[in-house]
Amino acid sequence: MALPVLSLSQTHLTLLETCPRRFQYIFDQALAVPPSPQGQEAALWGNQFHLLMQQQALGLPIAVMAPAHGEMVAKVEALRQQAPQLFQAEPGECLRQSEHQRTLAFNGYVFTVIYDLIVLTENSGLIVDWKTYLKPPAKARLADDWQTRLYLYVLAETSQLPPEKLTMVYWFVRHRDAQGKDLPPSDYRFIYSLSQHDRTRADLLRLTDRLSELRECQVFPQTDILERCTRCPFQIRCQRADEPNLLINLDAIEEVALH
Repeated sequence: MALPVLSLSQTHLTLLETCPRRFQYIFDQALAVPPSPQGQEAALWGNQFHLLMQQQALGLPIAVMAPAHGEMVAKVEALRQQAPQLFQAEPGECLRQSEHQRTLAFNGYVFTVIYDLIVLTENSGLIVDWKTYLKPPAKARLADDWQTRLYLYVLAETSQLPPEKLTMVYWFVRHRDAQGKDLPPSDYRFIYSLSQHDRTRADLLRLTDRLSELRECQVFPQTDILERCTRCPFQIRCQRADEPNLLINLDAIEEVALH
């Protein structure tokens, strides 16, 4: 009997690679852990900022749309001052769209990506992602993150542009220094290549083949890296906790992107 086709995102890939058992708990058994108050506030701020950027892309006056979010509006204006090209169309653009969705059928699955902002010309493609972390991760970590890899891969596969003409930029709009002082917006820029594209294809084949095997046998193994279990909300369920401790440290749970 053929397995039903699943739609996968970068979050699925990250969890599958990190721990198949955790993948099963979250996506197969629909188990979840409520976020901490701090995590909930950060997620809400991020969601509202993304909505604000979508509104301004539609030409709506954001100061009117979000009168109660003065800090957020100020962040948008700071970004506008630093990178005005993100807010206005340039000659030669074929497509400029906020919250742009693309899908790609691959090895029995469908990959779905949503770009915060995409700008295409006949000779180049730019993916922009808004990040609202208070402390940005290391650039090397984001370079190897499945969001970066999958977003660029899907665009290369669904456009006429070669990989070396594609760029992905993360803009950090809310980060602070060690003393908690607000910093101006900054960015990480990643230029794609054919070798990266080939490596991503090979890794996607490996992961999707593995997922199909796991779905067939319905046995999702635990990670072999025990250190990961100390940060996992399912460590007790998995019998990986050194001591039963029902007071899980929710702040230690890694952030899972919504898209």
